[in-house]
Amino acid sequence: MVLGTTVMGALIAAFVYTIGTGDVRLTLMVAFVAIAPALLILALKRSYLFPYGLYVVLVPFDNMLRITGAGTLTKFLGIASTIFIIVYAARRKGLNPPPLTLYLWCGYLLWLMLTVMWTPDPGQGMVDIEQMLSLIAMYAVLAVAPVEERDVRAICACIIIGGIAASFYGIYLLHDAAASMMGDAGRIMINVDNRSIDPNHFANALLAPIALSLTSLLHARKPITLLGSLFALVTLTAGVLMSLSREALLGCILIVVVTVAFSKRRVLGAAIGLPLLLLTPFLFPQIGVRMSEAFSTGGAGRTSIWHVGWMAFQQHPIIGWGAGGFAAAYDRYYLTVFQFYNAGWSRASHNTLIHAAVELGTIGLVLMVIAFVASFRQFRGIERGAPLYDLRVAFTASLVALCFVAVFIDLANYKYVWVVLTTIAQLRTVARLQRAARAPALRYEPPPAPRGHVRRRAVPAAP
Repeated sequence: MVLGTTVMGALIAAFVYTIGTGDVRLTLMVAFVAIAPALLILALKRSYLFPYGLYVVLVPFDNMLRITGAGTLTKFLGIASTIFIIVYAARRKGLNPPPLTLYLWCGYLLWLMLTVMWTPDPGQGMVDIEQMLSLIAMYAVLAVAPVEERDVRAICACIIIGGIAASFYGIYLLHDAAASMMGDAGRIMINVDNRSIDPNHFANALLAPIALSLTSLLHARKPITLLGSLFALVTLTAGVLMSLSREALLGCILIVVVTVAFSKRRVLGAAIGLPLLLLTPFLFPQIGVRMSEAFSTGGAGRTSIWHVGWMAFQQHPIIGWGAGGFAAAYDRYYLTVFQFYNAGWSRASHNTLIHAAVELGTIGLVLMVIAFVASFRQFRGIERGAPLYDLRVAFTASLVALCFVAVFIDLANYKYVWVVLTTIAQLRTVARLQRAARAPALRYEPPPAPRGHVRRRAVPAAP
């Protein structure tokens, strides 16, 4: 209550200052200075809401938030979130046992760092190592820090809010500058002030929000929850349709199938999902055009890129070419493969598994695959009927969809994937605590007191 009053008073003061001066920049600075103490209190008491919640909301805009020469705004929010959550964990004086996935990702990181010794591109290799190091370090802190169900659900709300904001941003850009934002077959291509978002990554970042919104819709009991979930689902679906990302559209189909299969309300899910999937190609003919082009162009040259990657992998199948070495390996074997669709030189892998196989060899590929498989095993303790079962369904669908789209694009270093992996680890922690709370307490029963000396009456034997 005091925190809300403080924030409201600071905003009123900033508004009054705006009326008096008309200087927007100074107004924002005054508002930030006024709100800073309240934000600091919030960061210390509810670190998962701020700054981590803000980090989650801004993840879909990651590439648009670059700060010249210093990385992105989300990078600094991630560092701040990690620090405040460490302080929060120290105040709570309790850590949770790390999941198996943490050890696997640490092994993957160590191998990634080792391969920089023989990479043909040390500069790119160090960039990849820095990105993966920051992601795994944040994952490690969040996986062992104390967390409650309300925190996990707040994070899920932030995931949905971030997806809705990204969709509205795409709609605004498409409406405001339609000609400059339209790409092939009418898909949106976000590029503002030389800061761009790949349409495939834009759509893939909406998969987890879609899964959460659909699950919330199927499990809604209150009208306000039902309407809010329906609004979120429609908005997020519009964002994916604007991108016309083939992989994301197929990922949405997987989300519907998995959610309907595991949800308690299968009939309602089928009634919502199946008509939507059947009518979408008729309502948006561009989808059919994009899908047909996938067969004629090999997925915009993906099959040729994969073939070149396979040739490069065979050169160093065990230890790989080294971190950051895919482009150099691709250029080495580019001319050895017939290109029926000319993808050009120095192309990205467009496949997470092939990227890992070429750069890190079989060793790195196996570590990555096992880590993703182990993430699914973290759902085991959440049974049907448990309070967290709806989140288990949502994140199972999200992870299945992300694993599918990973076949068509390299997303190992992208924050929206790690937000899902981190939330799954936190979900495991909350489930363990809830099972421990429901387990019957063991009562100590003292042993019975020793019996005193009892003289038994002798019974004569029968004659």
